[in-house]
Amino acid sequence: LGKLSFIFIGTYNNNNNNNDDDDDGCRISRDSEPGSSGSHPCKRKKERLKMGATFLEGMQVRGVTQVTIQPKLGAIQLKCQQCCGWEGSGFPGAQPVSMDKQNIKFIDQKPYKVSWKADGTRYMMLIDGRNEVYMIDRDNSVFELANLEFPFRKDLRIHLTSTLLDGEMIIDKVNGQAVPRYLIYDIVKFSGKPVGDCDFNVRLSCIEKEIIQPRHEKMKTGQIDKTREPFSVRNKPFFDIHAARKLLEGSFAREVSHEVDGLIFQPTGRYKPGRCDDILKWKPPSHNSVDFRLKITKVGGEGLLPQTFGLLYVGKYEQPFAQMKVTKELKLYDNKIIECKFENNSWVFMRQRIDKSFPNSYDTAMAVCSSISHPVTKEFLFEFIEKNQMQSQGEKR
Repeated sequence: LGKLSFIFIGTYNNNNNNNDDDDDGCRISRDSEPGSSGSHPCKRKKERLKMGATFLEGMQVRGVTQVTIQPKLGAIQLKCQQCCGWEGSGFPGAQPVSMDKQNIKFIDQKPYKVSWKADGTRYMMLIDGRNEVYMIDRDNSVFELANLEFPFRKDLRIHLTSTLLDGEMIIDKVNGQAVPRYLIYDIVKFSGKPVGDCDFNVRLSCIEKEIIQPRHEKMKTGQIDKTREPFSVRNKPFFDIHAARKLLEGSFAREVSHEVDGLIFQPTGRYKPGRCDDILKWKPPSHNSVDFRLKITKVGGEGLLPQTFGLLYVGKYEQPFAQMKVTKELKLYDNKIIECKFENNSWVFMRQRIDKSFPNSYDTAMAVCSSISHPVTKEFLFEFIEKNQMQSQGEKR
């Protein structure tokens, strides 16, 4: 990695690594389909229970309660995993990878859509009947939602069941007020039907027609009172990839009521659970980050004054991946998951990730380091898209 080589202070045995970890270090089967984690990541283990999990850091959302009682908790987790075809434990949702100068070629090899990357928190939503609507976070913690209704389009008196959505919670600023919203960007199951197997454009249409519009119909007649809901629900639009420049540079970014911190490039194929090597997230090189486990450690030899280091760990490795300078503030996050960016040749603390109990995998950390060392700048990205657009237009002629 050239200039970045000095940040690695552990010696990793890559023979044991095998590039088989997902974003949070879960072992992935070698029988998986290329470009995806596949549906057989690891033998299903007992789910961990994180008591006192936080829903949407930064604001108190009414009507949201963590589910901690069995067998209810396990049944919800299992249903989400089964809907996705995920046979391992943990969160089953699709996980994007960082765009780099190698995988950027994917967007020229098959159809893609693009949307803005919101600075939000990832949640899947399971709709399983009236008063049975749940959110599942990256830690596989489950939250029950009160007063959130999803009517069936063909008969608005009936409530949807066996429906699994994917999306993110964001906090919009509207007239100076913080407004929580759920942006739906994918659908895995609709009324028990495996719509996740359909083309992405079909799935986007399904979200609009079957999830959003029926709610609007009931709002028009006053049968849904938005003021009683814990948060609003919207579908997140995706565009032709040639809209990438407008999403970042035009009036669009100024008009969105929440922070835009990059782009998501989504292939139009079926929904795939776990790490997906062809769902690409692009961030400005200055925003690329790794989620580490921080361990504040004193190191000293014989006759030497002990020094305090912030050791940074990834995956399940017992050796540190990197280190950072310890400050008074940093000591508050000992043994916590922290997000760091690489700035002026050192790792810099950004924030605690209270939504995650595990650091990024070794592969994810290395991919981010690669994108820092060989960055895909905004100009490089736009030129790549526009050059390939011109080539494809020339071929059509």
